Amino acid sequence: MRKLSAAGLVVVTLALTLLFAHSRASGQAAKSADPIFGRWMMDQTKSVNNRRGDHATYPTPHIRILAPEGDGLRNTLANSPTLPPSYSYSGPLDGKDHPDPRTPGKDQTLAHWRIAPDLIVRLQKTNGKASEWVIYTVSSDGKVFTSLSWVPSNPELQDIEVFTRAN
Repeated sequence: MRKLSAAGLVVVTLALTLLFAHSRASGQAAKSADPIFGRWMMDQTKSVNNRRGDHATYPTPHIRILAPEGDGLRNTLANSPTLPPSYSYSGPLDGKDHPDPRTPGKDQTLAHWRIAPDLIVRLQKTNGKASEWVIYTVSSDGKVFTSLSWVPSNPELQDIEVFTRAN
């Protein structure tokens, strides 16, 4: 329980940091009521795959598409502009655990929170325990999308994916 609380504190701290860094409080108004939604192309020069602690670059520019769908979002990721999506799923933005459609038959869930128009937090659980945190945020001008993810057992090993708007 103590690890989960520590992981929650890390998420809240990072979310608030990103919120202040990218919020409209910086004086720039967003271009849309839903600035986080769109088609995004990875900037490999600014993205770091550090899950194993090796600060690796991503071998291909990923494409991420976030779109509103029903009471939530559709999250699509392709590992290259020329490949079909690695995954595409929809999830409500209600903060509740829902079966992870990417892993049918496994005890894995996803919960999504829309903290602000430019900030979404996702929690993945495996066998009821937090297994990955992700923070999605978009810059105040709506041109840069960032995904920050980590596993609770090693929160210092964060993957940082930086994207520019592709549509």
